[in-house]
Amino acid sequence: MAKRKRSPNLTVRLDPTLDADLDTITSTGLDRSAAVRLAVAFLAFGYRDLWANGIYPKHTAPPRMRWTTPRHYTRQAPDLRVVRDKTPSITQRTTPSRPDEEAHRARVAHRYRSVI
Repeated sequence: MAKRKRSPNLTVRLDPTLDADLDTITSTGLDRSAAVRLAVAFLAFGYRDLWANGIYPKHTAPPRMRWTTPRHYTRQAPDLRVVRDKTPSITQRTTPSRPDEEAHRARVAHRYRSVI
């Protein structure tokens, strides 16, 4: 059987899902033709990478793939305002004190006074 010659054009049936996906990609400034090329190249790169690293056997498509990207940060001036709705309070001791804690403090204080 003779191999059929490839057409220089690609025809794809446009359904509402594909139309919405293309609208999402073209909202970045690409035209529809460039969006299709980008999407196909992206998926093909992912497949080749999986196959080259032995994660999937060659010519086997994974059931799903994900794309991990760094966050896009916009520079913002730091907020230097200090907002205080009430004065700071002193936190009360939550652990029970030892019965001999006062005596211990007195001994420690006496030792330091005698050194000086």
